[in-house]
Amino acid sequence: MAAPGNRGPDRAVALVDRLSRCEADCGFLRRLVAWFCRMIVIIFCRRSGGDVCIYIPDRIINRPDPCIYSQFLLMKLGQPVTWDNPDVRIFLAGVEQNTYDLTVNTEYDVTITVHNSSRDIPALGTLVDVRWIEFGAGAQIRHPIAVSVADVPVWPATATVAVKWRTPATPGHFCIEVQLTHPDDGNPTNNLGWNNTQVKAAASTVDVPIRIFNSYVAGPPPAPPAPESQRWTPILTGWGGAALAIALLVAYFHPEIDRGFRYIFLPIAGYIIGVFAGYAVLGPPYRLTGDNAPPRPHEAPWNLVEIVVDSYRFHDRKGKEADPEVMFAPRPPAWPAKVEPNLFHFAPNETFRDVILTVDAPDFATHPEVFNVNALQAGHPLGGVTVTVRKER
Repeated sequence: MAAPGNRGPDRAVALVDRLSRCEADCGFLRRLVAWFCRMIVIIFCRRSGGDVCIYIPDRIINRPDPCIYSQFLLMKLGQPVTWDNPDVRIFLAGVEQNTYDLTVNTEYDVTITVHNSSRDIPALGTLVDVRWIEFGAGAQIRHPIAVSVADVPVWPATATVAVKWRTPATPGHFCIEVQLTHPDDGNPTNNLGWNNTQVKAAASTVDVPIRIFNSYVAGPPPAPPAPESQRWTPILTGWGGAALAIALLVAYFHPEIDRGFRYIFLPIAGYIIGVFAGYAVLGPPYRLTGDNAPPRPHEAPWNLVEIVVDSYRFHDRKGKEADPEVMFAPRPPAWPAKVEPNLFHFAPNETFRDVILTVDAPDFATHPEVFNVNALQAGHPLGGVTVTVRKER
């Protein structure tokens, strides 16, 4: 035991203990600073190359995704489409028919191919709702045909659903619409498909009337609500306060950490991290609305209809053969073709308007060509038809 007047050994032991605690605190500090830097990089920096490493919870990716060839989704993505749906076929006594050239009061077999883009979870119990609507673009009245159930295995397997359909007793032109429904669908935007085609024989020029329906007969749709202004309050008090509370709890339950470090640096660092996390989740703290809001991008008038025509053909491929550059390569009209009018405004309370597709077939014999007529109203997909023009010999 050291003499009362000689405290050298005690001071040495105390100094060694303090240095040890300081080293432990510095190690914790280094880890905290490194974690904070990584967080800043994840939030504010973009990778210059390589694969993006993002963890996606199983509850999001491990979900079935029943789907069908969906023209409306493809049009929204800026891709060309055909209205001769590759997943919808109509048969009479085993012979494939065309939706335009059907006989009244006759029973047909409608066959639908349902896909599942999920590689992990089968789409069991998918509802397949088959309806018919009037030939044209944008028809609003649906007539039920049948509702069936499909158990779709994982990709690339498919399931086939066959339903009976007796055509109406009155003559008309028909479009088949298929809507898929699943309670745990991972992507409901690819569940709607049309089969809307007809065949015309042409000696030289063929004129095809096409009906364009008004989606907004009652007037323009209600404007979407303006985003609410967001201030600093939820970031500073909500996220920052929660992180500060967590930091104080860590300081309280870890008394081995140096006191000054626990109650000064740790709460400050926790609060700053909480503010950065709130900024990353909620976005910029000021989104102006009303008169102070920046002008919105140009939006087409609600009654403006735009119609385009092309000769795109869908080339279905799977696996390594599925090359998007080939499958969705645009193809202009194969023969001179135009739609008149191709641009117009619906008048108030106007239900529909008929336009004319004019195709000038060549004088020499050739194979049939397809012409896809795609209509947009207010910049959104309205629908369309595919006309196959067959040159008469």
